[in-house]
Amino acid sequence: MGIQLTQFRLYRYTCAEECEHKLLVRVNRPSHPNDDQQAEDAAEDFADSAADHLRTWWQRWLLPRDCRREHESRLMNVLHEAISEELNGPGLREMLVWETVIDGDPVIGVASAEKEFWRQLDDYYGPDALPASGRQTVSHSVYFLTEQDGTGDLRDA
Repeated sequence: MGIQLTQFRLYRYTCAEECEHKLLVRVNRPSHPNDDQQAEDAAEDFADSAADHLRTWWQRWLLPRDCRREHESRLMNVLHEAISEELNGPGLREMLVWETVIDGDPVIGVASAEKEFWRQLDDYYGPDALPASGRQTVSHSVYFLTEQDGTGDLRDA
């Protein structure tokens, strides 16, 4: 059985004037039978459709508040491992996220500083499970949206 996965999809929007905006969407890919390629394709299409819906809404209603120019978008990464509770809650907000790779898997978390992010990683994995040196992270200032944000208050957007 292919398990249900929560995906965090990070998109980058740019324009000719060199502005940059980043959007992080949280979507779910439903479980599916392992031996059924059509079911697996349908599960992936479900997640793609949810992400496209959230991106389209953000591009139409929120992005123009910051920048009215035409933008090109690119999927930067799809992450499955989130270490911060803020990423399990509602979106409709801006946040600073950090990304790193642990044992070959990209990991994402919310923190105000890199040091705080590494503290969260230590708490999540245990201090002995993390590399002592060569810790590479990337931060992203993002707008965060989820499939559940239809229950939120748009005055908070």
